[in-house]
Amino acid sequence: MEKAKFKEYLYSYIKLISSYLNNKEEKDLVIDNNKLSFFYKISSFHSLRAILYLAVKNTKAKVDKEQLDKLEQCYISAIRKGALFSVERNELYRYLNDNQIHFLPLKGIIIKDYYPEPYSREFADSDILFLDNDEKIKEFFVKRGYTVKLYQRTNHDVYLKKPFYNFEMHRALFCEREDNTKNVVYFKDYMNVAPIRDKYEHYLKDEDFYIYFTAHTYKHFHNSGCGIRTLIDYYLYLRRTILDFDYIDQELEKLGLVEFSHLIISLSKKLFDNQPLDEKEEETLLYIASSGTYGSLEHSVDKGVKAKGKFGYFMERIFPPYSLYKSLYPWAYKCPILIPIAWLCRFFRILFHNPKRATNELKMISQHKEKKED
Repeated sequence: MEKAKFKEYLYSYIKLISSYLNNKEEKDLVIDNNKLSFFYKISSFHSLRAILYLAVKNTKAKVDKEQLDKLEQCYISAIRKGALFSVERNELYRYLNDNQIHFLPLKGIIIKDYYPEPYSREFADSDILFLDNDEKIKEFFVKRGYTVKLYQRTNHDVYLKKPFYNFEMHRALFCEREDNTKNVVYFKDYMNVAPIRDKYEHYLKDEDFYIYFTAHTYKHFHNSGCGIRTLIDYYLYLRRTILDFDYIDQELEKLGLVEFSHLIISLSKKLFDNQPLDEKEEETLLYIASSGTYGSLEHSVDKGVKAKGKFGYFMERIFPPYSLYKSLYPWAYKCPILIPIAWLCRFFRILFHNPKRATNELKMISQHKEKKED
């Protein structure tokens, strides 16, 4: 699709979502099948299909009934998933409390409650910070039939179970790496700033949640992009909270994120209040719209090749900086003589764990070079 048409459809899509978020009707809006097809694709790309259904239904916009029924099935699926995930989380919370394990629910678990219909906010996993006793946590998930996808290799463990359950249990909020030093230091003992809500469950005060959420958002935005859903998150959170931005800016200054915070606030408010964007904000919106929910491989490759060149980026992917071994391969970090073995492990993991992604990444590196030569 040409850029002008993409922008036209994108702004039309945003206006529909905005009307839903602000409880406005659009009875005169007729969405033809071409435009609705675009709306569906971008909603799928940004985990917003349930929101699209609610937007069409609640604003009373006119669409083909067959297509509306298709969207309704997506909505029902999202609600079912959210409800079942909630039941599973409550079982985990009960277990953590019974075993006196301090824990802090994070990100989407919290932000969903700011949505008009909480379960309509689609998500891939549940993120929870915990203190110690990881063996007991592992035991909980294994007994309930989960597969241990990742354990003691990075700042979080991953537990999966069909049809869609995915829990990320965090020992730390950020992975230790050279480009993450400020975040690692700042958020190292973040549980200490989180008061207790009930027994061993902690929560973040509104300002501290905003600080963490912004640091996490910037990580995605800077590395490979973040999605339109994130802008909705900000819009709804800011609308329903009264924040002390003197404190927030003071803390974000330590992380170098004040400018990014101001940009994302301005963009989200203007976007869903139907106000014109300035050039920087529109450029950011187009970057976000092309990123998808969790960023895109293309953005990640583009950033890496521009910074290090084709060969430098490729070599870093195979032979990462020494600091990364602390989380990726701690045994090699503790005993550097074993690093060549870690190189082999990483090479075979990239090659066999997700060969399609590896092939796509190599193609993108090549295409990036071709673009530079045009």
